[in-house]
Amino acid sequence: MALRPVGRNLLSQLIDSLREPEFWAYASWLDIATRHRRTSLGFIWFLAPTAMFILVLGNVYSHLMGHPTTQYLPYLGVGYVIWRFMLQIINEAVSTFQAHKAFIMDGRTRLTDFVLRSFAKAGYQLIFGMIVVSGVLMWSPDMHVARMLTLLVTLPILMLNLTWMAVCLALVGARYRDFHEAMGTVLIVGFLVTPVLWTVERFPPDSLRGMAVRINPAFHMIDIVRAPILGSMPEANSVVYVAVMAAVGWPLAAWLYRRYARFVPIWV
Repeated sequence: MALRPVGRNLLSQLIDSLREPEFWAYASWLDIATRHRRTSLGFIWFLAPTAMFILVLGNVYSHLMGHPTTQYLPYLGVGYVIWRFMLQIINEAVSTFQAHKAFIMDGRTRLTDFVLRSFAKAGYQLIFGMIVVSGVLMWSPDMHVARMLTLLVTLPILMLNLTWMAVCLALVGARYRDFHEAMGTVLIVGFLVTPVLWTVERFPPDSLRGMAVRINPAFHMIDIVRAPILGSMPEANSVVYVAVMAAVGWPLAAWLYRRYARFVPIWV
């Protein structure tokens, strides 16, 4: 396979990577299949953690916070699956160039292949997670599983923002080895301050805490996906926030990639 040299623009290399999914999509699936092939439950292990999280924590927190279980479990389920998807991509992206050092040193200089491999691994987890969420939606009389079709619109919007973030984080992670540890701490705190376990309605937009919550980009990225599935519209400022993030983030990622991608073989 003829690879283009580092230094081409980001969009061109992403398109080339999407046209040749053997390395980032097929190979990632083979890694997952091989890892679970010898287990007794096989791919059920993809479903079990999500199901346990939703059922156990959902029942506990619905009573603690005074929400009906039929409404809270779908809220928690969608929020958790989307948060885990974002978390896995960010964690993988930060260290992806270092993890694939052998490939980079061997001449595979199309770095977008490694970034997309982070998306592939998280994407397979997302598919299995959404199977569990679909079961929760069918169980709840207040929800309709047909609303999952809104993912055809909202998920590409989410991916659009996650892609430029992953590129920027991968470049910074290749340059600074401590960045992975720092991101781990940030993401732990981020889970607590993002409305996954708790509902954002507890903090009105005009309150100080409400404004602090809405500074968090993870809230808006989850909101545009979760709200339509639950039968409501995302907050207006979530739509604006996500659009501004994409408008600012993609030029930034393109500039960083063109400027610094050529140094990745040296950094790793």
